[in-house]
Amino acid sequence: MFEEFSKQLNLCKTCPSLCQSACPVFINDGNKTHSPQGLMQLVNNVRHKQLPFDEQIASEAYHCLECRACTQACEHHVDVPQILRQVRTEAIRQELAPQPINTFIERFHKHNNPFARDLAGKLRSLLPARYFNANASAIYFSSCTTIAKCPEVIRDTFALFNKLKIDFVNLYADPIHCCGYPLLCCGAEYEFVDLAEINFHSLKKFKTIITNCPACAHTLKHTYAKYAFNLEAQVITISDFLKPYLKPLRAALKKNIRTKTIFHDSCYATRYLDDPDTSRDIITQATGHAPTRFYDHGAQCACCGQGSAYPIVAREQADRITRKKLEEVYEKNIQTVITACPICLYKIRQQGKRLIVKDFVSYLNDCVGNAST
Repeated sequence: MFEEFSKQLNLCKTCPSLCQSACPVFINDGNKTHSPQGLMQLVNNVRHKQLPFDEQIASEAYHCLECRACTQACEHHVDVPQILRQVRTEAIRQELAPQPINTFIERFHKHNNPFARDLAGKLRSLLPARYFNANASAIYFSSCTTIAKCPEVIRDTFALFNKLKIDFVNLYADPIHCCGYPLLCCGAEYEFVDLAEINFHSLKKFKTIITNCPACAHTLKHTYAKYAFNLEAQVITISDFLKPYLKPLRAALKKNIRTKTIFHDSCYATRYLDDPDTSRDIITQATGHAPTRFYDHGAQCACCGQGSAYPIVAREQADRITRKKLEEVYEKNIQTVITACPICLYKIRQQGKRLIVKDFVSYLNDCVGNAST
C-alpha cells in the first residue's frame, strides 16, 4: 500500500524536518504527528506494515490544509498534500474515514455542493435573465462558496463588467455549481469523477471559462485533465481576465475610496497556480494605492486555516489559525482585508467580525466609477 510514493516517503524518513516550521497545522497545535514529516512517517509505517491502516491513521490524514507550504520548504519538493489525498481516498474506499467526513459527503449529495442548497436557483435570483445565455462563448463560473455565502461578489463582478463595457460574459446556468474540489479533498475520488464528468460535458462547449475561485481554476484546468476530462476552453481566473481592462484603467475612480487595506494571498493562487501577485498588482495599478502585505506574503504566504477538509474534522483548530493570522491586521491598525479567494473571504469574515473583508473584485467595483467615453 502507498508504494507509488516510496521515493518521497523515504526522503521524508531521513530529513531533519525542515518543513515543520512552515506548516500552519503544526505551528497551531504543536502535535508532531500533524507535522508534514510526522504524517509521512505514519504513511511510511503503514507502507511497511509496521502499523495497521485503521480509523486512527485515516483520521490523521485529514490534518492537512493542502497549502503546500511544506512542499515549498522542502529541498526535494515532496508533495505531502498529494500523498495525503491518496491516503484519504483509501480511507473512503475502506470505510475508515472519520464520521464528520462521511456526514459532509452525504450532505454534498443532496444538491451536488457542500451547502446542500439549490445554488442554481439562488444564482438566478441574483441577476436578470439576460445574464444567463446558454449560447454565450464566455461564461463566469462562480464558486459554490460565493453563491452560498458571498453572493454580493457576483453582483459586484457584473457591475464592474458593465462599468468596463464587458458585455460578452454570461453566468454559468447549469444545475451543478461546484467543480468537485471539496469531494476530492475528502478522498471521495469516485464521486468526484462522476461530478467532473457531468461538468465536463456541460462546460466543453464554451471557449472561455472565467472563475473567481483559484481552487476552481486549478481543478477545472489541471485536475480534470488528470482524469481525462480535458477542457479545450481557456480556463482563467477573474484576476487574469480583468488585467487588460484595468491596465490602463478606462474608467474614473470614485472619491473617498478606502486606501488603508491589507491583502491576503490565497494558497491556491500562489502555490498551485503560481500567481502570487496579479490581484494585488491590479488594485495597485487601477487605484494608485498598494494594499499592505502580510508579513508572510506572496509565495511565502501563510494559509488562513480553512483549506482542504481540515475544517471539517478540526473546526476549532482551523478557526484558531484564522484568528491568529488576523492578529497582524489588528496590530497594524487596518480595518479592511482584501482577498481573491471566496473560501478565504467567507472564513475571514466569520473570524474577523470587527473587520471589513472584501473580495478583490468587490473592492475594485467600490473604487471604479462609470467607464469613460
